[in-house]
Amino acid sequence: MPSLSEGLHVFVLNLPSAVERRTLVEQELSRVGLVGTFVPGVDASSLSDVDWGRYNRRRCRAIYGVDMLPTELACYLGHERILRRIVDEGIEVALVLEDDVWLEDTLIPVLDALLGQTRPWPWMVVRLASLRGRKILRGIQTRHRVTSLGAEHGLYKLSTHVLGAQGYVVTREGAERMLRYGRRIALPFDHAMDRFWENGLTPYVVYPFVLGERGELSSIIGDRDPARRYAMGPWVLWRRRVSRWLDGAAKRWYVLRQG
Repeated sequence: MPSLSEGLHVFVLNLPSAVERRTLVEQELSRVGLVGTFVPGVDASSLSDVDWGRYNRRRCRAIYGVDMLPTELACYLGHERILRRIVDEGIEVALVLEDDVWLEDTLIPVLDALLGQTRPWPWMVVRLASLRGRKILRGIQTRHRVTSLGAEHGLYKLSTHVLGAQGYVVTREGAERMLRYGRRIALPFDHAMDRFWENGLTPYVVYPFVLGERGELSSIIGDRDPARRYAMGPWVLWRRRVSRWLDGAAKRWYVLRQG
């Protein structure tokens, strides 16, 4: 029986200058039997006034507690390029990868199980990894498991953020929602994707994870140092605390409405 993932569109976000990363991820894709379409990322040094004009600094400081780094804005715009291709080309569903990932051998059977679910699929975006750590997600398995994706893996519907955009499966409707939500950019891409109570993208994740970041490659974005928040002053910190309280209430209301 042919693999459902054979016809799956695979997009890889890669800066043209990041030759080593492209080589490594090509090797990973070849090893598991996938072929990727490489989409040029946005270089932070080439951000235009138009790009920065989409940045909502006031909202970012209220929610994130600090200003976005140029590399974070560039990363967002890179993911947006892929989402626009999915919408413009009428692609039903696609796999999106960043160029610093390693892939588990179980990726293909998990993708087959995911795509083989009865349609319409209950999800619009499924994250294949998370930066929150295995311990956090392991504790919610029983309560949030939706279905099995094979002997070892499951699909989980969360009521909290996932964090990370190393790899995800997204439908055309999911791409459309993220594009609408990102008309004004206020947060790094993965944080924006996690605001499900605003963008309508209920968070789903595959666990155990089927991909992850290569530890030997340094981050192009740079470290998100929490200490940066304290340099913004007490007013920004106070606004962030209020924002977090309001977000918590909005999340609980969203979850109650969704059932």
